[in-house]
Amino acid sequence: MFIVLRLIEPEKRYFKRRKQIKSVARLPAVICRETGSLPFCTVDVINGKNGIIWQNIEARCGRYASRIVAPRNIALPDGCNLQRFTPSAIISSLVFNTAKNTVSSAAPAPDSFVMTVTDRNALSVSRVCELLPLCSTVRVITSRPEKYACACEKALNDFGATLILRASYEPTRKPDIVICCDGVVCSSMNKAAVFAYKRRTCGNIRFCGNGINLTEKHKAFLPEGIEPLDFAGALTELCACSEYSDACFAELEISGNVCTDFSAEASVLCHTAGKKVL
Repeated sequence: MFIVLRLIEPEKRYFKRRKQIKSVARLPAVICRETGSLPFCTVDVINGKNGIIWQNIEARCGRYASRIVAPRNIALPDGCNLQRFTPSAIISSLVFNTAKNTVSSAAPAPDSFVMTVTDRNALSVSRVCELLPLCSTVRVITSRPEKYACACEKALNDFGATLILRASYEPTRKPDIVICCDGVVCSSMNKAAVFAYKRRTCGNIRFCGNGINLTEKHKAFLPEGIEPLDFAGALTELCACSEYSDACFAELEISGNVCTDFSAEASVLCHTAGKKVL
């Protein structure tokens, strides 16, 4: 469960606005039930001339005050139980899916490059073996190697391959494609092709993803000002929604020294072929 703050436009006339504020302040949280996931709640909020009455919002949110999805231009106050939900697992999944689909579409020779997954918190354990048909060498940078025991066994039994586990990133002789599932990049990746969330400065070629395409039913619900990624992340991580498990970023910006084609697939092929990119 989580709470979505839905901003209500305040009345312009003074007395109507006072009546509206009092009326909204008495409204309980509204439960929204979704097929295929746990329910979530909405709480109406008026951002009037004197700002938002946060004490009232906190009381109405109750036990879910620490799971708030709010417009990013609204700052939640300090010193109370209200806490903004920040997506993490869904971002890791989006980075992984975007990289996997791009490399799969480009279809470079599997023995021509290395794939490296940075996953220090072991969020991609169940998915990492999906990369083995695409590349003969898959490395994982993680602080939780024990979590990867089952994945290593699956790689050997199902693919006859070995996952290479490392505590830190090291460059390779072959062209490397780095999938930054944990958001951690370093200067030693400067010769690699790097898939990450938002803008990153490291990498010979940088694929920076952002945003997500919601399903039609979620688009219809989404209150004004709420970021789709925040909402989809809350549904996925707090309500066990599986509709975005295979989703990719809505936007993918390519930067660095890339091919003149400037498509993601062409950039991957240039990189894995070891060509001097234009």
